Amino acid sequence: MRTQMPCLLFSLNKELFGIDVENVLRVINLEKLMKVPKSPDFIAGALSLEGNVIPVVDLGKKIELGATTIDKRTKVIILQVHHEDDSIDVGVLIDEVLDVVTINESKVLPPVLDKMGFNTQTLDGMYKIEEDFYMILNATKVFEKELATLV
Repeated sequence: MRTQMPCLLFSLNKELFGIDVENVLRVINLEKLMKVPKSPDFIAGALSLEGNVIPVVDLGKKIELGATTIDKRTKVIILQVHHEDDSIDVGVLIDEVLDVVTINESKVLPPVLDKMGFNTQTLDGMYKIEEDFYMILNATKVFEKELATLV
């Protein structure tokens, strides 16, 4: 088991998050989203990337944090999410990328489950950097239901 985890730090709806860079394929500017008819509420649309159609999720809605405000600074993190032998590529809307840091996994604190105001089942925990706490998202947990439908 590794002890150090490279982590992409980002902001979403005024909250601070991190996600394991192992899941991050790239970060792109939000250009244009195609509508996806009859898709779940949290699907913001889809985009074309190198000939592939990638679904784009409003991460704020997905984790019950509220809809993401889309403006010229909005970014999309393209994630590769693994589940057993399969993986899916999916984009998530975020406000901005803050940094890439290496965190010490032994210092990740368990999330305060009942006081967060959103679905904390998607978190690996909390991590403090200077005065700020970052919620460390687990990409597999965020997309558990979607991954289960692939199997």
